[in-house]
Amino acid sequence: MKSYETTDFYLACFLRCVGYELVEVGRDGRRAIFVFRDRPKRREEILAFYNAEGTVSPLAFVGAIRDLKSLIHNT
Repeated sequence: MKSYETTDFYLACFLRCVGYELVEVGRDGRRAIFVFRDRPKRREEILAFYNAEGTVSPLAFVGAIRDLKSLIHNT
């Protein structure tokens, strides 16, 4: 299984919203590391996020923020 790791919290929330499977949440000191199962279009989806071209449901994004905050505070 190929994976993709990021420490960018809001990118991780976006990836959850567009369907990436969260495999693990780790730590590097105080920083959380989010590990996702990789997908072929990851590069394009990440560029869409950083270019403000990605679209997700606002409620789904808020839900992802809550879920990931809960995960990092309980690990």
